[in-house]
Amino acid sequence: MNPTPAKSAGGLLRQIGLGLNVTAFMLGMIALAVVLNFFAQRENLRLRIDSTKTRAYSLSEQTQILLADLQGEWTIAIVMVEANVDRAVRRQVNEVLRRFTQASPRITAVRIDPTDPATLDDYEALLANLRVIYKDRIEAYETALKQGEQAIGSFDLFLQQLAGRLDTLARDVQRDDPIRAELDQLLGIVSLRQQQGGQVRLELDKAMREDDTRPVRDYETARSLLAAALSGWADELYGIARMFDRWRADPKLNPAVRAFTGWAKDELDQQAQALAVVADPLKRLPTMELGTIGRQIERGEAAVVVGPGGAALIPSGQIFPQVGATGGANVTFDQRFRGELVIASAIRSLRVEHMPMVVFVHAQEDSLFGRRETSIDLAGAVGMLDVSRYQVQEWIVMQGDRPTPRRGQAVVWVVIPPPVLERRSLAPTREEYALIDAVKRLIADGEAVMLNFTPSFLPKFGQVDPWQSITPVLGLDVDTSRVVIEKLRDEQGADVIQRVAQMTDFAHGHPIAAAVHGLQTSFDLPVVVRPAELIPTGVRHTDLALIKPAPHRWLETDWAVNPASINQPIDRSAFDEPLPIAVAVERTHPIDGGLQRCIVIGSGGWLMSYLADRVVDAGGERVMLVNPGNYELLLASIAWLAGQDEMIAPSAVSQQVSRLDGITPAVRTRWRWIAVVVMPGGCLMLGAVVWFIRRR
Repeated sequence: MNPTPAKSAGGLLRQIGLGLNVTAFMLGMIALAVVLNFFAQRENLRLRIDSTKTRAYSLSEQTQILLADLQGEWTIAIVMVEANVDRAVRRQVNEVLRRFTQASPRITAVRIDPTDPATLDDYEALLANLRVIYKDRIEAYETALKQGEQAIGSFDLFLQQLAGRLDTLARDVQRDDPIRAELDQLLGIVSLRQQQGGQVRLELDKAMREDDTRPVRDYETARSLLAAALSGWADELYGIARMFDRWRADPKLNPAVRAFTGWAKDELDQQAQALAVVADPLKRLPTMELGTIGRQIERGEAAVVVGPGGAALIPSGQIFPQVGATGGANVTFDQRFRGELVIASAIRSLRVEHMPMVVFVHAQEDSLFGRRETSIDLAGAVGMLDVSRYQVQEWIVMQGDRPTPRRGQAVVWVVIPPPVLERRSLAPTREEYALIDAVKRLIADGEAVMLNFTPSFLPKFGQVDPWQSITPVLGLDVDTSRVVIEKLRDEQGADVIQRVAQMTDFAHGHPIAAAVHGLQTSFDLPVVVRPAELIPTGVRHTDLALIKPAPHRWLETDWAVNPASINQPIDRSAFDEPLPIAVAVERTHPIDGGLQRCIVIGSGGWLMSYLADRVVDAGGERVMLVNPGNYELLLASIAWLAGQDEMIAPSAVSQQVSRLDGITPAVRTRWRWIAVVVMPGGCLMLGAVVWFIRRR
């Protein structure tokens, strides 16, 4: 029977209604997705959930040790224009400040927005606190500066008197007189110095101005400007006096000139001595960071740590990420890690009279501190030490003298050998031999030295590597003829030969190893550092890093060839006991009988940026260090070598990104089954239960 027209029309209407319903539903879902994406892009509407175990960012162990021992009252003041700083960065910085105040009741955190009248009282209190802390130093500066300004006034009067006498003398000297040209030149110098005195006064007034736009006087600039001017003028007057001595030695000298020089020489000597006497205390004034702090506060972005005995400035670039040249935000580290590191380092610098000096010693032609295209440089390591407020210097042997520390300042010498793969010849250069001699002198002088070794081509040709002559005095033998090689498999299952030792498990029994344990650390071209057959009396070794034996690891003599052509391991190249590649050495000080510390590491490139500063995308426009242990090893080693044992602990470097630790093969297998079988199987079972219930 054919359906009636009414029923057919009703079915058609139902189909149209169902289609409209589906269409409206799809349009609604699209509209919902568009709205959600629109609001999700608004930074102020995003919600961030902390799913860590404690649901909170934790300070590193090293920072906690530092804060537990604080004495007196401390203030951490963050000066920033809120509107100019990303909301996520502000939240992270504020979170770090909360952790500092929670960790120590002696710390007060202050947030100051120069554009917000509500924070004006905190702003004035910070400035007043700085003035109180630097009160004695300010008085010393102002006294010395006042004497300097008086010396400028006396010098100006002397120049006026000298100019008048020179004008008179010039009328008595003929144009063809041999000294006429020098006399005219001297008149020009006197006129120029009179003008320069006025310019110096203007610059002094500018540096010492204090108003709403400049909250703190720039004492340091005023001091350096005045000291340089007075010293320069004194040296110039001494030079003119010597010129007059030369004139007087001429028996044919014009009588008028002889009479003038008799008066002028004594006056010049007296004036030069007066200028030098005033300049000397200006040079000896201790550095005052107050002016630098004032300049940063004036710009509206800075962090200032104020302690009982002084204040330390943290430049804005170390707290807040900068905008790149293309106008986009840089991919940066988590600012909590960065903020903790720089604030803790600033506190530490205020607790010691002088932070240790770290000197990188090498024999290359150019500086290693700048970024290179190959990343064979120390830019990352230097940046990390700068942030940690160490004084960092570079000593290129045969290009400069050995740096001299301040009295009482600890020095750590980090020896960087020539990159082995950049050698131009097999034989060491004259500069390399000079470097070896310099290192031997450092060790003989009892200095704290970190020695880094690279493999050498020489043993393969029956020659002795001269670098091996350094370590017998330390009771060590570095085998630079062979490199530890490892065979791995890539994601496609192909064999890959690796000349880099990566480890997270460090030897126990030393604070440096404890600080680095659990963090991935990479040593390229690793060579073995073994105890020597004859260990000198008073020498003690502690292994820091050991490469464990495994079937896929061996010692290779043909380490420089293409890794793809390296043969399989043979019996004589395999090893069945852990091989040390980093050793801490303590021995009796060769001069004063105390204790000398050294560290020997069998890798020459572990500090270079291509390993230490290598990063990987961590998501959310953030990056993480691939080998955080490299920097952690550097910081812990510097602290140990400098005698700051209390600061050897995991630092904020290891806090940048949380890493899982202690995952055994059994745990990985268990989670693999859960991901592959249990979770899909659970979904299928849940679907079967729903289907069964509906069937009933």
